[in-house]
Amino acid sequence: MVGLSGCGDDPASPDAEAAATRAQMAWDSAQQQYKEVEEIERRLVRRCLAEQGFQIFPEDAPPGDEPTERQRPVSPDLTDAARVGYGLDPRRLPKVEGAADNSAYAKTPDSYKSKLTTAKYGPESEKVSFNAPDGAKVAIPRAGCLGEVRSGLFGDLNEYIRLSFTASNLVRQGTSREIEGDAQVQAALDRWRTCVQEAGYPDIKGFADMKEKARQLYKNIDPSNGKALDAALATEIKIATAEATCTKSAGLDQAVAKAQAEGFVESLAKYEADMVAWNAMVREALKKGQEMLKA
Repeated sequence: MVGLSGCGDDPASPDAEAAATRAQMAWDSAQQQYKEVEEIERRLVRRCLAEQGFQIFPEDAPPGDEPTERQRPVSPDLTDAARVGYGLDPRRLPKVEGAADNSAYAKTPDSYKSKLTTAKYGPESEKVSFNAPDGAKVAIPRAGCLGEVRSGLFGDLNEYIRLSFTASNLVRQGTSREIEGDAQVQAALDRWRTCVQEAGYPDIKGFADMKEKARQLYKNIDPSNGKALDAALATEIKIATAEATCTKSAGLDQAVAKAQAEGFVESLAKYEADMVAWNAMVREALKKGQEMLKA
């Protein structure tokens, strides 16, 4: 737990608690969308490299585990739900040229590997750096395919590295907290279940059931069957919108954020403005990335 500097064991003020809850909600929203932004970034970088003639790539690192229902039951944003549902439509992230193959990549000459690295990351002299409060220096590429793609997605790379570092390292959130044991979260979950059942989904028992119900819509659909995919997407949007509407009316996001923020009030409140800015940056990057994939 984060200690409250200069406050001893005194409880945090209501204003600080409210700021911490807002910061936690912004952090939750950004993290949920950032996973999709990272996948878009990967695909755009791969496309950039393929356009330069590179066809053999090492496998990308596997993504981190998805948050479990117990860790963070947060619904999609209502606007996004009405537009793309949960984002499960396989047409949203089209395949790009170039396949990852570690065995083939391992057989390429060192000169190929060196050229690929330079094309992806740019020269060592072209970096954007950030000096962390603890004295550590963090640097990311300004040039190369990665630098170019990130500039297109996030704009100001100096602000991007500052906000992303803050979100990843300076703000401590209680992900290990058993939030579903919190009385307010449990009450909100009960209201949420009642709401989704009244919305026409009586078989829903747990929070993850709605997204899984939408995921099953695409099972066994031929990728070339546009009509079937359109029908699945329309139903997915209906499901996601119902979930997001119920989450909002039940106050579930707020209850979860408040439970997670307990014990980290001072740290979260301190970085509230940065977390709100980070959430806005990620949301805009997601929109830009989806357009860049279509180009």
